[in-house]
Amino acid sequence: MKRLKVIGLTGGIGSGKSTVCGLLAEHHAAIIDTDQIAREVVQPHSEGLRQVIAEFGQDYLTEQGELDRAKLRATIFADPTQKQRLEAILHPLIRQTMLAEIETCQQRWQQGEPIAAIVVAIPLLVETLQGEKPDYLDEIWVVDCDEATQLTRASQRDGQTAAQIQAIIQQQASRQQRLHWADRIIDNNGDQQALQQQLSEHLPEWFMFDNAA
Repeated sequence: MKRLKVIGLTGGIGSGKSTVCGLLAEHHAAIIDTDQIAREVVQPHSEGLRQVIAEFGQDYLTEQGELDRAKLRATIFADPTQKQRLEAILHPLIRQTMLAEIETCQQRWQQGEPIAAIVVAIPLLVETLQGEKPDYLDEIWVVDCDEATQLTRASQRDGQTAAQIQAIIQQQASRQQRLHWADRIIDNNGDQQALQQQLSEHLPEWFMFDNAA
């Protein structure tokens, strides 16, 4: 049975992943945002939130019954073992939801919806690889730019200092590690016009399987 190509899109902080996703959507790609899924699986009254609070304690709930993200973020950045505890809870839930959304997109396409490809935005994809590409992905696309550009963009967007952004970059996979896994590289060192032109030129080919007629 024919199916859509499933692409894992990744890139470092400030590389322009969200911008690229927006442009890919304009070219009829279905976008699945794992950051959004990560927020959804810990919504109030969810199983994910129940598991997180059971593991970390009631102190990580706000007065409104929501996950105290700032407090949890501070905890896991300060202690890698705490980060591993959180990931052990969230990653299976995120994966389950993501796979269901991929299947839904495939079904929508089978029913005639004009979807060109399925793009799964996974910011920390390379950081979580276990020596091989995940079986649910056909390709990995990397949004790439130099570190100076990352620093400038992320600082302007997030209101953080260059030192804070640099600390995040150092915690992520290196540029070389991401490029090693790239089936396609989207160069985002230029402006949005250059990015749009690049995608317009290549996407009809890139969305196709190599053996497609």
